Amino acid sequence: MRSLGNTALVDYGIQTEKSHIRAHVCPKARRVYVYPTPNGIEAIESGAYISRPGYQSGISMPTSLGYLVPPFDIAECVALAIRPDAWDYLNFSDEDSLTDKGNKAVRLVKGMLKRGLFPIPAIGTEITDRDLQVDGTDIIIRAGAIRQQDIVIQVKCDFPGGERDLGGTGNLFLQIAECNPLGIH
Repeated sequence: MRSLGNTALVDYGIQTEKSHIRAHVCPKARRVYVYPTPNGIEAIESGAYISRPGYQSGISMPTSLGYLVPPFDIAECVALAIRPDAWDYLNFSDEDSLTDKGNKAVRLVKGMLKRGLFPIPAIGTEITDRDLQVDGTDIIIRAGAIRQQDIVIQVKCDFPGGERDLGGTGNLFLQIAECNPLGIH
């Protein structure tokens, strides 16, 4: 039998990360749910949602702890439908390792970004100068909700998550603690 590494849950999750935006890739529902990270934290801190343990295959003890939150209970959460062939190409499987699920989720989001299918907060400034408008400039944007900045996205493969009528659990799993008994990275 393989020896277990870290078996104690430690604070690690949405409240400790440095992201601006979270993307929950939900293969069962075939949706990607995107929201500002602070809005997810606000949802779990509201006290309105229950926490539940999560488990890794082959491990009898909880390996994570998180809150079950319906996607649209998170302020500004949007559900993005991706073409079926993108899901088919990545061939997500519940039998995939955690690493493979995570890598596939990141590939999906990177593809969305490359194709302009991922919502990035931006400030649009309307151009009122008539000469610039005649030249074809109506709006100039700056990435970032407050100022121009790098935008950090945390991608989570939330395999069973998503809307119930799409085949998901009806919730997203907003993790706040984990342990890593198998040393998976």
